[in-house]
Amino acid sequence: MKFRLLLVIFGLCFGNLFGEIENYFKKITDKSDIHKMLNVDFIYTINLDQRPEKFKNCLEELLPYGISPYRFSAVNGWELSLEAINDLGVKYESWMNSGHWGTCYLPEDGGKPHHEIVHVVGRNYFCHCMARGTIGIVLSHLSIIQDAYDSGYETVWIMEDDIQIIKNPHLISQLIDKLDATVGRDNWDMLFTDQDTKNRKGEYVSCRSFAWRPNFSPRNVARFGRVKKISRDFKKIGARYGAYSYILRRAGMEKILNHFKTNKIFLPFDMEFYLPSDVAIYTVTDDVVSTFCQALSDNGAPNYLNK
Repeated sequence: MKFRLLLVIFGLCFGNLFGEIENYFKKITDKSDIHKMLNVDFIYTINLDQRPEKFKNCLEELLPYGISPYRFSAVNGWELSLEAINDLGVKYESWMNSGHWGTCYLPEDGGKPHHEIVHVVGRNYFCHCMARGTIGIVLSHLSIIQDAYDSGYETVWIMEDDIQIIKNPHLISQLIDKLDATVGRDNWDMLFTDQDTKNRKGEYVSCRSFAWRPNFSPRNVARFGRVKKISRDFKKIGARYGAYSYILRRAGMEKILNHFKTNKIFLPFDMEFYLPSDVAIYTVTDDVVSTFCQALSDNGAPNYLNK
């Protein structure tokens, strides 16, 4: 038992010293001071170079309100090398949990996804059916969060390029003030600009649980199922799917970055950001900026090749 405990401690303390995922974060060097609004230091939009039409649609949604997001050239997971893919995943060690399916990318398979029970010591794994495109999305969010943190921003708005405006997005500035007044400026990390994620029919899809990870087990799993309305404007939640439009505070940046840098990439971003034990997540009770449900996606396959 003591030996196993020492292995766990060694893995947590030193397992991230080699092949740090931040080596694969994309640097941002061409920012200007126009990409902001009241109470928001910077506004980022994630967009693949191969999908200019999606960024155009995003601009068309926002420009009537005088909001100019910075276009972040998304990390294209389909173009990552096999070496990079394996450097980013969780390298299975004997002290980790097993018994669940995972996906790995092996040289002998030509870099194609290989699915098996997570069990081979030294092999790099992602969650079952994690595609290259999804890995790129994780890196895109983390690259932006790292840039926001390094830039000293206190509050940023991060969105993907499939947003849909429901109400005047300048309401977000007022909502930030209201949430500060309701729970305290230092007592929230993330504010989502809609109630919940949606399926392709526009129906809300709730998440009240968490997905398995070989090298991380949440201490309090009951918190993921909690939903508490704290005012007419906000709900406090423990988990949700969909990370297409959210406000992120500086403390939240640090918590998310520390979690990923310690545990590497295993799950999609929207199944991972809520795992840090002390992250405080809120949503609005009435949608302001949501997602365009019929938007094209290149996460599971490089569909842009069929344009």
